[in-house]
Amino acid sequence: MIVYPAIDIYGGRVVRMTRGDFSTVEQVAPSPLEAAKRLVNDGAEWLHVVDIDGARTGHPANLDAIRQIANRFTVKIQAGGGIRDFDTAEAFAEAGASRIVVGTAAVEDPELIGRLVDRHADGVAVAVDAKDGMVVTAGWTETSDVRATDLMQRLAVAGVPTVVYTNVSLDGTLRGPDVANLEAVARAFGGDVIYSGGIASAGDIARLAALRHRGLRGVIVGRALYLGKLTLGEAIRAARGAEGVGEGARGVVSP
Repeated sequence: MIVYPAIDIYGGRVVRMTRGDFSTVEQVAPSPLEAAKRLVNDGAEWLHVVDIDGARTGHPANLDAIRQIANRFTVKIQAGGGIRDFDTAEAFAEAGASRIVVGTAAVEDPELIGRLVDRHADGVAVAVDAKDGMVVTAGWTETSDVRATDLMQRLAVAGVPTVVYTNVSLDGTLRGPDVANLEAVARAFGGDVIYSGGIASAGDIARLAALRHRGLRGVIVGRALYLGKLTLGEAIRAARGAEGVGEGARGVVSP
């Protein structure tokens, strides 16, 4: 299982927020490039970069930051935020994203998803962000009438290779992962799933690593890293099923 450390960019700053609430925005690193440098030095295989401005407005504003990271480091970049049309998706790819992540368009423009799968194959993923089981869109500011499990089934039929599942109610809370709903959406999808939301410890990641047989292939970690509650090295060891990852991992059996 791969650990994807998060770099969320809003107004050019690296930030974290709680449950997608913009009133809780706080800066957590001097710059996107400095955040990337630290994470790469700590052993990151991938970075999960989100253009928060783009996710909110539908118009990406931080492609230059993605480009700078891609030009400076050899790390792979998974990135999204505001990808609502084909040209914007191409702009993310041209900026250096190894995998582009589409969110709102999965609900509003299913045909776009098909085009992107045809164009990028494994280089595309769909973000399924949910609250109380319902998909949220537009940077988590709007709730749709689509159930997360139903969208997962539609994406599977469309040939989407990877989904990023987030329980918005847990994002940034450090309350632990949403294992029950994760298992439900993973069953509905049947492909590769990357989980995000609530990760606070190596034990949380070890719990998720035990779901690899369900198709869980990655976990996104943000606030816990920036607050020093978890190091990237500890996260990577837990994701690999290593022993001795800390008190929180005791009693967890990896497959």
